[in-house]
Amino acid sequence: MGKAQKGRAGCGCLLFALVLCMIAAGALVHPFSLKIIAGRLRHEDKMVPCDAIYVPRFAEDKDGELYAEAFREYWAGDGKAIWVENDRVFGFTVKDMVARMAKERGIKETNAVRGIAVEGDDAAKAHLARHALARQGVKKLIVIVPDYASKRYQMLYSEAASDGPAMVLIKPVHVSYFKLDKWWRDDLSRSMMEKELFRTALLYGKRITGLKDERPKAPVPEDR
Repeated sequence: MGKAQKGRAGCGCLLFALVLCMIAAGALVHPFSLKIIAGRLRHEDKMVPCDAIYVPRFAEDKDGELYAEAFREYWAGDGKAIWVENDRVFGFTVKDMVARMAKERGIKETNAVRGIAVEGDDAAKAHLARHALARQGVKKLIVIVPDYASKRYQMLYSEAASDGPAMVLIKPVHVSYFKLDKWWRDDLSRSMMEKELFRTALLYGKRITGLKDERPKAPVPEDR
C-alpha cells in the first residue's frame, strides 16, 4: 500500500472514530441516558427494624423532608431513636428544631430525637457518627439521605469505622427540591448532580488508588 493510500486509510479511521464519539455524545445527552446516570447514584437497602435512625445534615433540605422521613420510619418501628447531625442554625441547634418538629407530629417520647456534633468532610463525619453511635450500643443503623446522594453514602458508611454498627442500611428519600427525572433542566438539581458525580468519582478514585482518609477522633454524643 502506497503512502497516499495509507494516508487515506488513516483519515478514514480518524473520521470513523470522530463519528463514534459524536454518536456517544448524542446518546449521553439524551433524556433516557441522563435518567440512567441519575439512577446510578441511587442505592436503597431493604428496611428491617434497627436500633437507631441517623440523619446527616443537608443544608439544601430547607423543608426538613429527610427528618419527616425519619419520623415515618420511627413510627413504623424501624428505629428506637432518631439521631441527627447537630449544628447551629440562626442560634438554634438542629437537634432542638427537629425535636420540636417531632413533637408537633405526635412523637411524645422523651429523648426520641438526639444529636451528634461531627466535623470534617463527609468521610470524616461518617466515621465519627458510626463510632459514636456504636459507643451508644447501636448495632443496626438506618441512615436517611436524599436519593441523589444515597450511593455515595452507602460507600462512605461501608468504608467507615470497622468498630461501628455491624449493619448500616441506606434509606434514600425522593426530595422535592431535586428533580430526579429532569435534573438537567433545573439549575439547582443540575448543580447538585455535578457535585455528586464529582464526589462519587473521587471516592471511586480513592478506592482504586488505595488512599485512606485520616481517621478523626470520635466525638462524645450529646445525648447519653
